[in-house]
Amino acid sequence: MKPLVSIVIPTFNSQHLLVDCLESVKKQTYKNIEVVIVDGFSTDKTVHIAKKYGNVHSYGRDPKQKNIFAVPHQRNYGMYKAKGEYLYYIDSDMRLTPTIVETCVRLIQEKNADAVIVPEEAAGEGFWAKCRTLEKSCYNASPDSLTDSARFLKKSVFEKLEGLDATLGGGDDWDFQHRLNIHGYKTVKSPVFIYHYDGHLTLKRILQKEFIYGKNTLAYFKKYSHNKSYLFKQFSFLRKDFLLNAAKLMNDPIHAVGMFVMKCIEYLAVSAGMMYAFFRKEKLKIQSVAHEKK
Repeated sequence: MKPLVSIVIPTFNSQHLLVDCLESVKKQTYKNIEVVIVDGFSTDKTVHIAKKYGNVHSYGRDPKQKNIFAVPHQRNYGMYKAKGEYLYYIDSDMRLTPTIVETCVRLIQEKNADAVIVPEEAAGEGFWAKCRTLEKSCYNASPDSLTDSARFLKKSVFEKLEGLDATLGGGDDWDFQHRLNIHGYKTVKSPVFIYHYDGHLTLKRILQKEFIYGKNTLAYFKKYSHNKSYLFKQFSFLRKDFLLNAAKLMNDPIHAVGMFVMKCIEYLAVSAGMMYAFFRKEKLKIQSVAHEKK
């Protein structure tokens, strides 16, 4: 029998995104899959929708807290609850291409790998979404982009590394990949993409999201303060990915300029979040309730 793959999805008020995400999981060519949804106390129909597809656990930040990034805590909770030999954590705004799980299992088995990086192709509406698509295409075209992070892996490896470092907020992906590398685990990159749906992307949404990420960035900097060259490369405005794909950017100058404007805005929002975190400490309050089976 084929190994069980556990797909873990953190949610919070995701009703408008979740059906497409879960339907893409349902349509996988690889069938031995369990779906684990970890909901952060949604107030919409997210839980009602999720129960139709898999096991639902309620776990996350105190609902009274606003603009607190609790997703890594939800991911850890879901992956420790998961029963699969392989884990794959995705977000509710992602759409899986039909063969992606089958591809990842095959890559691990054939290449004797421990984890798989699944490239994300950005999708959405509006000018800024097209800029994001161009940015992602530069990362995906680079064989060793520092933005790459494995999300599909052996559960045994996840447990040996003691899961994600949830104190880092949005930096948990990068940190986990770095730990995979330094501990000698083999990571391969999938030739098959998935879609990361941004919807109608606006500057306001970009500012809000990056501000929240920024509040955790100081913790990431502190953890890797011993490796300043690594931090510089990872957070550099002119990343190697852009330089290697200069021709791609020059072929789409309007969205290339928009992309760099967007990156400037993101850096400003992250800096504001870092300043906020420096002067005003916020302690994340995590809650859990008994999970409900489908």
